[in-house]
Amino acid sequence: SEHSSFFGEVVVGSQATRSVRLHNFGDLGARFKFEMPARYQKLFSITPSEGFVRPGEELPLIVAFHPSRERIAEHKKAERANALRRGKPLPPELPGPLNVRITVKDIRCVMDGLAPLILEVSGVCVERTGETKTLSFSTEVRKEVKQSFEIENTQDTDWKLKPQVVTIEPADVSFFSCPREIVVPAKKRAEVEVTYLPFTMTDSKDGNTPLSPSGKPRSEKHHGQVFVGTPDGNAIIYTLEGVASPPKIDRRIQEKVPCKKQHNQRVPVKNWLHERQRFHVKVELVDPDPSHPDAQGIKVDGVSTLDLPPGLERDYRFTIYSYHETQALVRVSLTSQETGEFIVVEVELDFYAPESLATINLEAACRQVARHKIAVANPLGKLAKFKGTSSHPAIRFANDLEVPAKSERTVDILFRPIEEGEGEAEVSLKSDELGIYPYSVHWKAAPAGLERSLTLKAPLGGSSADYFKFQHIAKVPVEYKASIVPAPGQKTVPGDFILEEASVNAPACDEQTHYKDLQVRIRFQPSALGTKEQPSVSAVLVVTGKGGGEFRGMITGFAQPPQPQGPFEIQNGKAAAIEFRNPFDKPTEFTLQVDNPCFVIPMRSQTIEPQKPVSIGVSFKSDQKQGGRLIISCKQVSTPWIFYLKGEH
Repeated sequence: SEHSSFFGEVVVGSQATRSVRLHNFGDLGARFKFEMPARYQKLFSITPSEGFVRPGEELPLIVAFHPSRERIAEHKKAERANALRRGKPLPPELPGPLNVRITVKDIRCVMDGLAPLILEVSGVCVERTGETKTLSFSTEVRKEVKQSFEIENTQDTDWKLKPQVVTIEPADVSFFSCPREIVVPAKKRAEVEVTYLPFTMTDSKDGNTPLSPSGKPRSEKHHGQVFVGTPDGNAIIYTLEGVASPPKIDRRIQEKVPCKKQHNQRVPVKNWLHERQRFHVKVELVDPDPSHPDAQGIKVDGVSTLDLPPGLERDYRFTIYSYHETQALVRVSLTSQETGEFIVVEVELDFYAPESLATINLEAACRQVARHKIAVANPLGKLAKFKGTSSHPAIRFANDLEVPAKSERTVDILFRPIEEGEGEAEVSLKSDELGIYPYSVHWKAAPAGLERSLTLKAPLGGSSADYFKFQHIAKVPVEYKASIVPAPGQKTVPGDFILEEASVNAPACDEQTHYKDLQVRIRFQPSALGTKEQPSVSAVLVVTGKGGGEFRGMITGFAQPPQPQGPFEIQNGKAAAIEFRNPFDKPTEFTLQVDNPCFVIPMRSQTIEPQKPVSIGVSFKSDQKQGGRLIISCKQVSTPWIFYLKGEH
């Protein structure tokens, strides 16, 4: 086995290694363990430090010498204390580069059943005094940039290096970094990549760098150092210099959004520090230029502050509204109130025509009017005119609209349905100045209620007629057809009502003629007198036409007792025919009589079929004028029918 190892000069901060061998010359295997004096444990190490060696085996060991500035300081302090304790003179303090020889004479290798073996190691640690190279970096603040340098492995074994990088100015930050471990294959080269990611700007001295609100001056450059110790006892040192310019654009966001709708835009913002930051926020329209007339139709608004917890990302939101199709560029600047560092985000917005600004619900009974108000703002410095259009004939705007500069007006949408139903429609306001405002409409037309009631009165055996009037508002020609249906609560239609006109034609309405009055004639011909329980008869008149809707009206008939009629003139020696109708719905026997013998009738009674008219001949014979009555009676009514007669000579 080898009993000593010498390292020569080793640069402070690096590590050098030497190989030694442990040989078991005996016939039995043995466990071993190296015991390093405590004051040297941070300067020297042996791998493996313990284990098992077989009979006749030669085990390779690696002895490492890894001096660092801190470890050497501790070693010198211990040596001085030991000298004072023994009463020896203190070693002199030499100025200049560190140059210390360190020797350990009593590293013990303890083995089972054998006397300990002693290993002595020695090395000289020196400071690097040669030329130090520089890596320069330049980037925008918070944007990463990389530089690299090469390391050559001159030995026959691979190197596993651990670069040490430090940011010197500003202190307590880590703007420079590199990989934790670099592997350099034997007899080859490898690159060490150094990353510069500054979180604060440097002072450019040209006035373009904003001052810190705290008044603290900025560094002209950020400084750092990277140190790589190599196993051959050497070290590579690079000075790092970084220039961080103000940010141009940290992020650019592109969005496509509908115009004439308020858009809520999110802007992700990450706090790059491990402490809370409060930002002053400025939101400004960059394109079109705020002084350009096109910018009058774009409104941007956002809160002026944003608080961010340490290391977290949150959304800042601003609202934007464009009155017409266009493209806009909005710049959001967030400036730290503490450090003056700022973030710039630009948002490109492409405003397209919306399919619909909103859905309007309109509901009304047929021929009734429902209204909905729409507010329209004019941000321009001139008058804006609007004209409304609709895809549904029953929906229209009340009037064209004019909105003065920098003001707002409302306009009514009118819905007057003609036919029952439900569906969708589109309406829009069009302006040459502000474009098109489209809206979706969900409409529902309920059945119309009853029109005005029609009341008819007629004596039993007689009739009366009147007109049912309605208003045609359809924009298409319509043929209306009338019918009579049972009244609510009834099963049959009374035959007392007669339609004298079964249909009526109406031309299309237009912008000049919004409606046309129409009418249908109805006759009431009672077949019985009313009772206390049912003093009248009722039915419903229905007038319908395709495209014109349906009209319904209640008709009521009151039957009155028979009314006297006449006088009927009859010349001497002549006869006159008096018309009489059986008003009942069954064959009825009627009794006929006259109250003056000068008037003669052919029969005293007559059975007449239901609703059938008959002629009753009455003759007169007298040499002077006479008056009389024809009296017709039946069992069904107590009041007879009286016809006055007037005989002429």
